[in-house]
Amino acid sequence: CRACQDKRLEKMIADGEDLVDAEGYAAMLGLDSAEQLRWIARDGKLAPRIPAIGRWRWRRKDIEAWFKQKQRAGDVFRKTAMGIASNLRTCRYDSIICLSLSDKIGSEVYGQEHVLGTTDTGRVEPITLVKVDRAVALNALEQLPKKDFPELIDITDWADLTYDRINEDFIVRLEAYF
Repeated sequence: CRACQDKRLEKMIADGEDLVDAEGYAAMLGLDSAEQLRWIARDGKLAPRIPAIGRWRWRRKDIEAWFKQKQRAGDVFRKTAMGIASNLRTCRYDSIICLSLSDKIGSEVYGQEHVLGTTDTGRVEPITLVKVDRAVALNALEQLPKKDFPELIDITDWADLTYDRINEDFIVRLEAYF
């Protein structure tokens, strides 16, 4: 009954269980692990016939919303941030100076398969960059909190990021955020 479910939910909250992560939802559904919860998710939705979902049917929309937000969009932003960080690290720290960030900007993606760069000895070499969807990258840029990323203040496009703002600490924080 719903009253029993509400009591169970209140007990879980009182015990300090976090219900907005995979472990909390797995426990709420009576699954053994968070990996089982991820496994039964298809396209950001719970499969219609899983054990214990009947008892928590009224929470299903919350769980599916969590999947859409955390499991799907989060993965996209994480991969995008990792791609951007990889490109920044390549251009900044692998003894290669990319000619300019604008050389790597297309209308749809950041990064091309080969970009010319100069090494610290002055030799021009082709380098390989990770392709990143531009729309997702701009969306990820908007979601990054400016208080945690002061380098991004007054930045509206990744191409506006100047080399003096790019350092190893910034790249590590970018990789770890999503």
